[in-house]
Amino acid sequence: MTSILFFTAAFCVAADPAAPPVAFHFRDAVSYENRPVLQYRAIEFRDQPVRPLGDRKFAAGALYGVVPVGPAQETALTIVWLPKAAGGGELWLDANGDGRLTDDERHVMPGRELTIPAAITIQLKPERKQVNRTLVFRRSALGDGLRYTVRGYMQGRVSLGGKQYATLLIDGNANGCFDTIGQDRVWVDLDQDGHFDPLTEQFPLGKPIAHHGETYVIRSDAAASVVVANLRSEGQGKVRLVLAKKPAAAGISAELVSDLGELVCIDKLDVAAPVPFGEYRLSSLQVTVPDACGQKWTYNFNSDRSKNYSVPTGKETTITLLRQLTMNVSLGMDRGKVAPGQTIDIQPRLMADRSFYLSSCTTGKDADCGRPEGNAEIVLLAPDGKVVNRGLSGFS
Repeated sequence: MTSILFFTAAFCVAADPAAPPVAFHFRDAVSYENRPVLQYRAIEFRDQPVRPLGDRKFAAGALYGVVPVGPAQETALTIVWLPKAAGGGELWLDANGDGRLTDDERHVMPGRELTIPAAITIQLKPERKQVNRTLVFRRSALGDGLRYTVRGYMQGRVSLGGKQYATLLIDGNANGCFDTIGQDRVWVDLDQDGHFDPLTEQFPLGKPIAHHGETYVIRSDAAASVVVANLRSEGQGKVRLVLAKKPAAAGISAELVSDLGELVCIDKLDVAAPVPFGEYRLSSLQVTVPDACGQKWTYNFNSDRSKNYSVPTGKETTITLLRQLTMNVSLGMDRGKVAPGQTIDIQPRLMADRSFYLSSCTTGKDADCGRPEGNAEIVLLAPDGKVVNRGLSGFS
């Protein structure tokens, strides 16, 4: 079994000298012109703490998880949910991100919805940056689950062909950031009528936008302090993805991001896919492999470090994937030494090609094997082979 650690990688962008970057303004609202702008996301819970909680104990029936805000696993906020508590429900949230749950971070949830102010880390390097936001929690329609979102959107203007156009940035994956290519969304008033058409003026961030015979790609940083529309030139090359060791019937889905911020998706192995020329980085990778029993295992990788691949005009670039796998294990605390008998937080990371980390592993259903559909099991073994702890992969 594979031990894993989840976090979401942020894509850092720089201003394009051909199109001056524009700072957007945050609007703390749930809608724009009576149209909703919030995207709710389910929280994954377990019946055991997923992070150390110190000496604080919770009643039977408590559910434990994290709210995946910010660019990394370490910026997610700890949450404890007691759906059967007196008063309709009890929610604990580490709203300041200090790793502790204090008495003032307990909230009663008698109704279907609850809002909680929180400090969200949206940037780790070169220096940590936090913003104050409002998290909205909503009971799931069925069961004891919770969904959440980060209230608000960004508003400003972008320049296309020398003209300014009203623009909104929408947080599409509820992480509190506005730079997730392919998931966050951008609204552009292309016809300048003062409204945003839901069919022709709303796009996933990173999707090429055709306007007046030109093609533009809008990109943003996490805080929307740098938002720029890049003019894309003509010219194409080709990208071929191959696995270092290709299992039988392996499937693939890869997302590449160009130096302009354009998202390109490739879902076939060993096929030369046409793409606009430029510099590319692999943003995410999903590999599906059947085991000896025919059950499919799906491995999801995300980018950890920037590794660029040049795709010249009229030429083909081959990218070999999963050439090297390395398991890194570190202590989840800033301590040089630990004492015998001390409880510590272990953070394992499976790295691929020194640039990807395994973010989740799920298994499919196979009646012959008698295995249910669900997440892969994590088993932590001592040097003598004794099972120290168990868990499930799969983080959202």
